[in-house]
Amino acid sequence: MRVRKLIHSDIEICTELFIRVFNAEPWNDNWSRERAKIYLEEYIKSPGFIGAVVELDETIKGFILGSRKSWWSGDEYYVNEFCVDLDIQRSGIGTNLLRFLEETLKNEGVQRITLLTERGIAAESFYMKNEFRVVDRLIFMYKELK
Repeated sequence: MRVRKLIHSDIEICTELFIRVFNAEPWNDNWSRERAKIYLEEYIKSPGFIGAVVELDETIKGFILGSRKSWWSGDEYYVNEFCVDLDIQRSGIGTNLLRFLEETLKNEGVQRITLLTERGIAAESFYMKNEFRVVDRLIFMYKELK
């Protein structure tokens, strides 16, 4: 297993992996290849971008994308996407990827990692196991534009 920083040429493989994972349970999204690639490239091109991939047998099996943001109490890293191939989830690969990211961020002076995820699915328990906590005073809101 090898964990390294993500480079732009990884986008094709990450796009395929993203579609495979997020079009399946529990997400059941309906990503096309074109829309998924645009979506991921928008993150990669954003200011403060930091990403990492995990490889097994020289094949990308997971990735994490996010951005460093300034905050009043110190810089934060916001996780935009975290994806591990379906056939190796719950094998420790995601935890290794997260540990690599944490060390990278600490070395760059980032104080905390923040993210959003859905309640009641495996991702929630993964983050809790990795010492993330829920902020009870916050809510996620949205409005459909018609």
